Amino acid sequence: MRSRTLMAAVCGALAIACASTSIAMVHRTSQLAAGMFVDHKAQRTSTTSTRAQADSHSWWSAFEDPAMDRLMAASRDGNAEAGIAATYIALKVKTLELNYLENTRAAVARQTALIKGANLPHDDFARQLAQREAGAQADIEKLRAQRASYIAYLAKQCRMTEAALGEMLADALQDKSLPRIAAEVPRELPMAVLSNRNDINLAAALYDADPMAMPAGTIDAAADEEAQAVDIEVPGNPLYARAVAQAREQVAEALHRLQMQSGIANTAYARVVSARAGFEASKQRRDRGEISEVQLMEDFQGLLLDLHVLAAANGELAIAWVVLMGSIGSGASIDTIADPRSAQAERTGQNEQLPFLHKVSRKLRNP
Repeated sequence: MRSRTLMAAVCGALAIACASTSIAMVHRTSQLAAGMFVDHKAQRTSTTSTRAQADSHSWWSAFEDPAMDRLMAASRDGNAEAGIAATYIALKVKTLELNYLENTRAAVARQTALIKGANLPHDDFARQLAQREAGAQADIEKLRAQRASYIAYLAKQCRMTEAALGEMLADALQDKSLPRIAAEVPRELPMAVLSNRNDINLAAALYDADPMAMPAGTIDAAADEEAQAVDIEVPGNPLYARAVAQAREQVAEALHRLQMQSGIANTAYARVVSARAGFEASKQRRDRGEISEVQLMEDFQGLLLDLHVLAAANGELAIAWVVLMGSIGSGASIDTIADPRSAQAERTGQNEQLPFLHKVSRKLRNP
């Protein structure tokens, strides 16, 4: 009876986690996102009005995340907005990963209890379980330290105590969904998006050019190097044309990164769907007496691993959206994020921030 009760609680928590982290790609386009990625086939009047509509919103509003909105309102520092968004996303990811690892540790502990005193065909399984439990505990401690560093960074940026920040984010961290932009990943972008960049407007002022008079065509992340190297026909000073070409290259790189992360997240989601179906089948087999609860816990841990990978992939996808918005001049300039060593850096007077983007598992890059 105790075993069934434990499994019901664990599976119930897992069902919530699966449902909340399953969206790697959505097909609904929000009003703000539509304003950011103007239709390059529309007339100039439509482009101008759409851009004005997008400019009337803050770039992070595209995430439609109330907690992120509150963090931005509390910070009041335009230079820190992108770092705050990225750190908040990382905090949400680490919170999910911590939940999955704690469930993994509980499953391993249950296996250890089940095999205690049993005559196993593989006498090294108990030792493997002990190693797993120790590894899970070590990873849990690391994740807790990372979360603490992110909370400290956000509290400092928002000029509040960590306790006050924790209270403000309590509901958001209980919610297992991750910040996302409700728009399909674009295959290409119109050249007109470059007119919103600060560097293009500065170059236009220096070289007496019209930043709104962008050449026709699109920015395609899939274009080969030869196509990207083709000179852009921009009237006026050649230095202005060079600035436009460099801006186009930066946007293309950000778009490629977003498309790559979208593919990774979709692959991770498909694996979770498959793993969850497999786990449900395993529960039925356990109920029929075809497999043991020890084996069921093995399948459960496999599902938790795939959920862990999906959370990281969805976090990377959210940050890739922020990078793309920064590249098209929506006010987001991402270079750094809070690092677990930030406290040490503060004590030594060094820069508190290091490159923000944690690496996705190699397993994802080569699924």
